[in-house]
Amino acid sequence: MKFAEFDQYSEDLLMAQYYVSEIITHELMKGEVREDFLITTLESCSDPKPKLVKGTISDGQDDAGQLDIILCRPHAHLRKIGTQCFVEKQDALCVIEVKGNCTGVDLKRAKSKAALIQNLQGQNSPQYGLVCYKVALELKTIMSRFGYSYDAANQTFFDNATIPNEAESDWRKIDYSELDFFVSLEENKKVFLRKYELSPGKFRFIRTVQSPLIKELFAMTRGLWIPAHQTLAP
Repeated sequence: MKFAEFDQYSEDLLMAQYYVSEIITHELMKGEVREDFLITTLESCSDPKPKLVKGTISDGQDDAGQLDIILCRPHAHLRKIGTQCFVEKQDALCVIEVKGNCTGVDLKRAKSKAALIQNLQGQNSPQYGLVCYKVALELKTIMSRFGYSYDAANQTFFDNATIPNEAESDWRKIDYSELDFFVSLEENKKVFLRKYELSPGKFRFIRTVQSPLIKELFAMTRGLWIPAHQTLAP
């Protein structure tokens, strides 16, 4: 399909930029370049373009510290200082942390950062998750930490929580329940995990592996941005 070709092109270009940027030895600069390119890629998924900035989220008293990418509501009141923005918590739809090679330590830090944002004053909390070019963990480890078991006979992952009549005590623990999504673009570890409500007050992660994976990232961005944009229509 022609649409799939566009999505595959976008994903391949994103990964190509990641490898090309490896030539940059300054880690902060390398990270900034990758964040900027991901912003440009995500902006291409909708017209008008979704509002994506770098900076932090604040409730007016405290802030979340440096954040890689923030998807803002249309007409958000942004306070800019250079290339950085202070975004009111109520104006933030989603936070994306970008990792070149995500480690277990990175995931723990993301878990803490997500909790920090949720605890800022204000009822509406933005979604929070990671987009990783590579992951320094095995796929089985990633899936296990997001609540999945592995069926060695069929070489498939499954969530015990989705098995009818399965006792909740047999559900696998989720280590990063504070996160809303996790994306790995690495070959052989491609996965999009997104939180959903299995039953009232009980949340699990659904796994998507369709190719190209960036299609799901586009869909998530549009799914947050378009409804917020439409509510402003006369």
